[in-house]
Amino acid sequence: MALPIAQSSPFFSPKPGRAAKDASPEISAVPSPEAWAAGLFAEADFGDLRLRRRAIQIAATLAAAPTDSIPQACGNWAETKAAYRFIENEKVLPSALRDSVDRNTAQACGVLDTVLVVQDTTDVVFPNAYEAKGLGPLNNTEAQGMFVHTALALRENGIAVGVVGQQCWCRPKKEATTKRKNRKRIKKPPGQRKESARWMETTRHAHRVIADQEYPGSPTRIIHVCDREGDIYELFETILSLGDGAVIRSTYDRRIETADGSQSYAHQSIQSQWPIGSVVIDVPRKRNEPARQAAVELLVQRQTLRAPASSKPCGVAVELTLVEVFEADPPEGVKPLHWLLWTTEPVRNLEEAMRIVAIYKKRWVIEEFHYILKSGCRTEEVRFHTAERIEKIVALYSPVAARILQLRDLARLEPEAPCTEALSENEWRALWTHIHKRPPSAKTPEPTLQQAVLWIGRLGGHLNRKGDGMPGVKTLWRGLRDLEMITHIYISLQKTS
Repeated sequence: MALPIAQSSPFFSPKPGRAAKDASPEISAVPSPEAWAAGLFAEADFGDLRLRRRAIQIAATLAAAPTDSIPQACGNWAETKAAYRFIENEKVLPSALRDSVDRNTAQACGVLDTVLVVQDTTDVVFPNAYEAKGLGPLNNTEAQGMFVHTALALRENGIAVGVVGQQCWCRPKKEATTKRKNRKRIKKPPGQRKESARWMETTRHAHRVIADQEYPGSPTRIIHVCDREGDIYELFETILSLGDGAVIRSTYDRRIETADGSQSYAHQSIQSQWPIGSVVIDVPRKRNEPARQAAVELLVQRQTLRAPASSKPCGVAVELTLVEVFEADPPEGVKPLHWLLWTTEPVRNLEEAMRIVAIYKKRWVIEEFHYILKSGCRTEEVRFHTAERIEKIVALYSPVAARILQLRDLARLEPEAPCTEALSENEWRALWTHIHKRPPSAKTPEPTLQQAVLWIGRLGGHLNRKGDGMPGVKTLWRGLRDLEMITHIYISLQKTS
């Protein structure tokens, strides 16, 4: 049965006026899949109200069973066929799906004082659809796929708000790449868009959609956060022209202007500064290294970057602050931590320098998002015959991946919130029955959000031992898959009893 179209229900409760900004925005727990999907596509423009209702129903289905294939999640042939028809419908454009998701996220951002917009690119391989029309080569591989560049909006404490911009593209087959040392630089034909343009385009798009949702007289401060691939001079110019902020890891030792007019370089120049302090920071787990703590020194210098020759005659010098984070004495056999961070934000003391480091560390959330999108939601396993249809799948699953991040982090931030903010009545009762081996009574109080997430994690393999902490994204997506099945069984038993 088609779900009713509800008004948009953003992740954070909107409160109009400046008063909402002056106080900390009230955090709402992640709504149930049905309410979440209704808000997500409430204003989607497909030119047909029936398609909007179908989008809501598909999104709710995928959110309830994020690891299942579309036939598994839909549960029967009629619903599966309807989902496939929706994806194959030429009226349903990937851009329309993305625009609706972006607006929904921007509504939630509109009540916040500061929003971090974290960007990154990932490549998505489709081994089951390698012959799909429109797919192209990826980096250093013979596989066919597409690139996905996502902007994820976060609160400054790292809690995901949602996707606020996304681009998908495929390279022409003639641009297949080989190993870097043997690769010849291919010049783009005049007028052809460079792939690096995605950084500037996504930045302008995120700024525009968030600005459209701001409350009068109370603008939201946007800080764009990028890894080394975002060290692009044109991106600095774009962010400054928009009046936004930035924290971007430095790749290039750029030329800078000095007071006496001599030539110098950014990385060399900052070495002349005395550290403003030493601190201990948490270093997240890497592929071959466990999470650890690092004692680092912080150096800060205000620098004026010279416009590169490629940007002249239009390019102008820009002023940024460079923050260097250096680990002088790493553990034996461990590569020392060393970050050089460009920022537009004021850095006048150790506390402000630590804020820049803390903002940059939130960049890892986008990597978790892409991991969930590819491995948790299993987008790489789809079998559609065209790149455009695959792009629609990416657009549908992207907010689902963000929702899993929200569920994980809100259980840590608001552990005592009622679980009905995230689960339906049948879902929490089915979960309670499975855990306790008996149904809850009429007087059984509803569990807290933290308790419900721990139980969902238990379904996914989380042991909840003393040192285990809260469930991670992998156990949560497994648990949500099993909860869907348990709920169906619970509802069936209730009908027969």
